[in-house]
Amino acid sequence: MENDQEILKKFFSQGGSLRMLVDVSKDDLDKIYAYANKLFSEGSFKNAKQFYFLLARFDHWCFNYWLALGLCCQRLSQHEEAVFCFGRAGYVNPDDPHAPFYAGMSYELMGNAKYAFKAFEAALRWCDGQPRYAEIKVLAARALERNLGGARS
Repeated sequence: MENDQEILKKFFSQGGSLRMLVDVSKDDLDKIYAYANKLFSEGSFKNAKQFYFLLARFDHWCFNYWLALGLCCQRLSQHEEAVFCFGRAGYVNPDDPHAPFYAGMSYELMGNAKYAFKAFEAALRWCDGQPRYAEIKVLAARALERNLGGARS
């Protein structure tokens, strides 16, 4: 017989989230997300980060929550934390090139040219054949053209 801890572990490993467990409505999360976006657009990154963090904890399978949290961390120069968030976003939606692109920016700002190069290269690959990502493709290509050329190894 499984104990509570094993049941929860199984629930989360099979795609469950805290939102499902405590029955928080998607509409309520959307309202919090809209408010966090407002704070972000006003430049209140520290406050927005708190709401995005809450959202990512309630639904850790939401790409937008992790990406937004990563962007807040990036704006606050918390690049290691930003890279973690972009990694989670990429795990949730591996087909979207935004996560590796923004991770590349944080790696570059931390002075890690090798990882920045790999992240920008990955973003560029994921843009191929997807016209909706044309802007990210251009930005990733420019990033690779910067002084990152020597970071290929």
